[in-house]
Amino acid sequence: MGLLAGCKTPGPPPSGTPDLATQTAVDSLTLTAAVPTATPPPSPTPVPLMATVNGQAIPLAVYDQELARCQKGLTAAELDPATCPATVYDTLVEQAVVEQAAAAAGLNVDPANVDAALETITAELGGPSAFEAWLQVNLYTPEQLRAALQAEQVRLLMMAQVAAGLPSTAEQVHARDILVTDEATAQTVLGALQAGSDFALLALNYSRDLSSRPAGGDLGWFPRGVLTEPDVETAAFALEPGQISAVIASPLGFHILQVLERDPARPLSPAAAETLRATAYAAWVQARLDAAVIVRPAGP
Repeated sequence: MGLLAGCKTPGPPPSGTPDLATQTAVDSLTLTAAVPTATPPPSPTPVPLMATVNGQAIPLAVYDQELARCQKGLTAAELDPATCPATVYDTLVEQAVVEQAAAAAGLNVDPANVDAALETITAELGGPSAFEAWLQVNLYTPEQLRAALQAEQVRLLMMAQVAAGLPSTAEQVHARDILVTDEATAQTVLGALQAGSDFALLALNYSRDLSSRPAGGDLGWFPRGVLTEPDVETAAFALEPGQISAVIASPLGFHILQVLERDPARPLSPAAAETLRATAYAAWVQARLDAAVIVRPAGP
């Protein structure tokens, strides 16, 4: 009897008490319901951009700051600020391609040089108080001015690298020029020259070029790429010593040239070298702008 009683099949659980399977299901449902649904984090608000240059973002806020600075400066100088939007856009895009090229070339600005530039500006303005006032007037924070000075030093480093490949000598001509305002006068002067009149005397009497007229129209020595009028320069290099050109029209008026000397490899003057450096750098920048991928998602 004891054995039979000990092996008795248990009956159903007391009323109101769930069996093990039912309890497990209930617990599972309870746990599931108790876990809160995760709320996804909000998506970050995109920063408005003026443009991206080869993937580098230029924030619209930076453009707006530079635009305000440009407009204030030109207005104070009594100049038209309407040119500022295009000027600021071009400047920021150019700055981006220059900084990218400098980074690729391993050119780095020494922070000590930026510190020295800030110290020089502060001293020239009359001290820290005057410097702070200048910052406010010119819409700069100290950090923005520091960034502007660093960008300028990057540009100078890149200019120096471009200029390092330029020669120190070039083919040059020594020429003189008579500039008049109308073609009839130019033909009269040309006729006088062909009849044997003195070039320098005619330049003193007729030329409207105030920089060369006192020297009898003498332009001095110059290489290609220095004169402001390409057609005049081309004509000069087409002449041999002693030859006089035909009348040459340009936006400035009408020119008559005479070449005095030629030199196939003359050392560049400091002024000519500086002009050629600036020209080479401008061409270098333009080549990189032409190759750049520029996207304007929120252009000015």
